Amino acid sequence: MITVKEAVASVAEFAHITLDPAPQDLQLEEVERGKTGRIDAWLITLSMMNRRLGSLGPREYKVFTVRGDTGEVVSMRIRELAHV
Repeated sequence: MITVKEAVASVAEFAHITLDPAPQDLQLEEVERGKTGRIDAWLITLSMMNRRLGSLGPREYKVFTVRGDTGEVVSMRIRELAHV
């Protein structure tokens, strides 16, 4: 199993390479160890500023699933926050 530090580094690199425009001000929000099917995985939540809106817009939250054996990012989804 890769370390949590390696999983977070993999997610940060993935976000910068694949998201357009590249996110600004990435922040680690949550880390969870779990399973995807029968495969051990890390679930990493990052928040980021929307580059189009800059500091005026709300932060975006995304959850990334990282394979625990290889460090490969296998999914990314938008995390919806509950409004109180």
